Formats: sequence, structure tokens, C-alpha cells
Amino acid sequence: MPASVKKRFLVSLVSNALRAGMSFFTGLIIARGLSPAGYGELSFLLGSFVALRSLLDLGTSNAFYTFIAQEKRPLRYYSWYGLWLAFQFLFTLCAVAFFLPADLRDRLWLGHDRSAILLAFSASFLQQQIWLTVTQIGEAARKTVQVQSLNIALAALYLSSAILLYKYGGISVRSVLALLVLLYLAMSFAGLRVLAPFARQGGGAGEEISPREMFGKYRAYCAPLAMLSAAGFVYDFSDKWLLQHFGGASQQGFYQVAFQFATISVLATTSILNIFWKETAEAVRLNDSERVRSIFRRVSRGLYMFGAVLSGFLIPWSGQVIGALLGRPYSQAGPVLGLMLLYPLHQSLGQVAGTVFLASEKTKQYMAVSLAGMFLSLPISYLLQAPAQGHLIPGLGLGAMGMAVKMVGLNILSVNILLWFIARNHKWKFDYLYQIAGLGIMLTAGWAVKLAAAAVFPGMDSFDRLHLIAPFLISGCLYLVLAGCAIWSLPWLIGMDREEIRRYAGRLGEIIGNRL
Repeated sequence: MPASVKKRFLVSLVSNALRAGMSFFTGLIIARGLSPAGYGELSFLLGSFVALRSLLDLGTSNAFYTFIAQEKRPLRYYSWYGLWLAFQFLFTLCAVAFFLPADLRDRLWLGHDRSAILLAFSASFLQQQIWLTVTQIGEAARKTVQVQSLNIALAALYLSSAILLYKYGGISVRSVLALLVLLYLAMSFAGLRVLAPFARQGGGAGEEISPREMFGKYRAYCAPLAMLSAAGFVYDFSDKWLLQHFGGASQQGFYQVAFQFATISVLATTSILNIFWKETAEAVRLNDSERVRSIFRRVSRGLYMFGAVLSGFLIPWSGQVIGALLGRPYSQAGPVLGLMLLYPLHQSLGQVAGTVFLASEKTKQYMAVSLAGMFLSLPISYLLQAPAQGHLIPGLGLGAMGMAVKMVGLNILSVNILLWFIARNHKWKFDYLYQIAGLGIMLTAGWAVKLAAAAVFPGMDSFDRLHLIAPFLISGCLYLVLAGCAIWSLPWLIGMDREEIRRYAGRLGEIIGNRL
């Protein structure tokens, strides 16, 4: 790996960790400042436009990044794409503000007034489209350090602003949306000023491209993604709408808080995914099936067990953790969090499996399984969310818990279908035992240390943070010892043998020793 790539990976890993940590604490502050209902309203408004983004974008953001990464492009190239972004923004703004009938608007956004909807759209568009474009321009110019510095600065500003709003009692749905608009607008201008000179250096063959050629290339790239984009919109929007409509804002808030906690462990996956993609693609090109199998086995099992170790400890503590950090109003989200902590395990496997399909150019299989999962999601969400009475088709009325059941259950099913296709494509044996054994062992260890702590420390149901620190930390240390013993006894859970574990432990010790 060239030194520059090593540096970019290290910078990306460290900055992702910092940014994820700051974003997590920002979310906690905002959730604590708002009621569960208020946090649910905020999540629904922003989430509805995140879903709409996939429909408006139609894969053009992926095409833009691919094409500017291939070669240097002139300023006019960026200007044409900027016009496309402006069209998306103005089209949606005018449609919501002037052309969408009031009754349809009320049905889609469940009674929110037009000004709040437009404010949420502006915040979401700046965050999901404009800021994404800014970072893509920087990454295409290999200015990862500058991009990640901007990301960290943005996260730090958001965190400090949220603290000030919380301290002075100014947190509301509208104030948070307005803050997002101001921060992302200011940072987008700053980012373009910093990164534009790097993007315009050179020019290459891109100087000669005409608008017609550019449109043709984008159409060819995006046409296969159109159906997936439309299905993604239905999938994302229907989930949030059904939960908001049947469960209400509080249930939306409980689910979104649980989801935010649960996705922390996916950080390891996002940091390693591009490297895994490159190594897999190269091995596939060389027809080295054994290397593909070895890389896939280690990465998939290692990431799964990383999530299992975290979740196995946190699930028994889910009620206390969420109550201590967010207060008693969110205590009802404890069981939802306990179930959602299973989600990142197969989410990591799904991202790894998807990368194998893309690196192996098996996009049709990947799209078919993804579309099937998305279309299956809608009726399942309805049945889990709809009340038992008052509708033609009765449901279970499970609220946030129903959404968690659907997310975890469908994720496990669809990911294992992907894994089965990968095994069949490469003529491997379909192996799923590590999923059951790894999670089962970690959950058993987690509950064992929690029960042991409850026997020593009375009053474990308290939401007092100071009261929980000692049992939580002592249990955590004991749990890590048990987890380490389990992995040493069954190294196949992480796709290694004991000799490999010794070797990696020795390298890690050398690195730590050199740093000290």
C-alpha cells in the first residue's frame, strides 16, 4: 500500500471515529433537550427528505464522483452538475411550497405546517446533497486530509452549538433545523473555497466533453440504478411514515434513538470497506478464488464478531444505558434498543457481501436481492405497525418495537441470502454457524456478568449514572476476559487460527511499544 494511501486511510479512520463520537453526543444532547415526541418529529421530517433524495438523485451523485475521480475536469463540468443540483432543490421547493395540494401535503407529512417542511427539506438537501458534493470534490482530488478536517470542524461546530442551545433552553425542532441549515450552508461555501483550487488543477480529456456527451454518460451510468432509487425511496419513506402515522412521534423518537445507539459498531465496517473492495476486486481479476475466500472469511467473521462482542455486553444493559444517558422519558426505548443492537451485526455482513458482489461485477444478483427485500419490507411494516382494530387489514400495533423486529428480521434474512449466493458463485460451502455460535456465546457472557453485578450491587434498575458506573465498568472488564477466552478457544469465530492470533497480537504489541 503506497504511503499516501496509508496516510489517507489512517486519517479517514481517525477522523471517522472522532466525527462519529461527536455526532453521537450531539444526537444525545438534542434528544435529551427535546421530548421523545419532539425528537420523533425532527427525525421524521429529516428522514422523509433523506428518503426523497434517492428518488431525486437517481444515482447521479455516484456518477459524478466516479467521473471526476477518473480524471481532472474543467470548471464548466462542475458548473453543469451544480445546475442539476439547483434544479433538484428548486423543483422540490416549488412543488412543496406552491403546487402540492394542502390535503396531500398533510397526508404525506402528517399535519406539519409548510414552513417546517420547507425548513426540513433545506436542511436535508444541504446535508445530503450539497455537502456530499463538496466532500466528493475533495476526495477526487485526493485531499482526504482537507476533507476530513472540514468534516471534523463541522461536527465540532454542531456539537458546540447543540450544547449552547441545550444550556440556554433553546432546543426545539425548528431551532435544530435552522441550525443545520446555517451550519451546512456556511461550511459548504468554506469547503468549496478550500477544495475548488485542487479540483481545477489539470484538465485532461475532460476539457473536451460537451453537455450532450456528459448527459449521455450520466444516462448510461444511472439508467440501471433508476429502479433501485425508486425502490429505495418507497422503502425509506414508508418505514418512517407508517411508524409516525400509526405509532406517533414518541414511538418514532424511541426507534430513532435506538437506531442511533445501534449503529456505532458499524464504524469499523465503514473504515475497512474500501480496502476490502480493492483487495477483493484484484483477487477476482486474477481469478484467485482462494484469496477471495480467505479475505472474505476473515473480514466478514471479524466484523461480525466485533459487533457481537459489543452487542453481547450492551443488550443486557440497554434499559439502564438509555435511561442514564437520556433520562426517564426515554426509558421505554430500552427493549427497542436491546433488539436494535442486533442490527449492526448483519448490517456489517451485508455491506461486506454487497462489496463482494460489486467487486465481482455480479450487480444483477445484488440488485435482485436488494429489491426483493425492499418490496417485502412494506407489507411487513404495515402488519407490524397498524392497530389491531379500525382498519380493513388489522395489524399488531407494535410501534417502535415492531419497526425494530422488521429491521433485524429482514436484515438477517436478506444478508444470508446474499451470503448463500456468494458461496454458490464461488463454489464454497455456505457457512452460517459462526453467526449463531458467536452471538450466542457473547449474549450468554453478557447476561452472566450482568447477573453477577446485580448480585453484588443492589439497585441496578436505577437510572443514576453515578450509581451505575462501578458495576458497568467492572462487568465490562470481566466480560472482555470471557470474550477473549471464547475467541481463543474458538478462533474460527473470527476466521483465524491461534497462530494467526498470536502473530497479530505480537504486531500490535510492537506498534504500541514503538509509540510509547
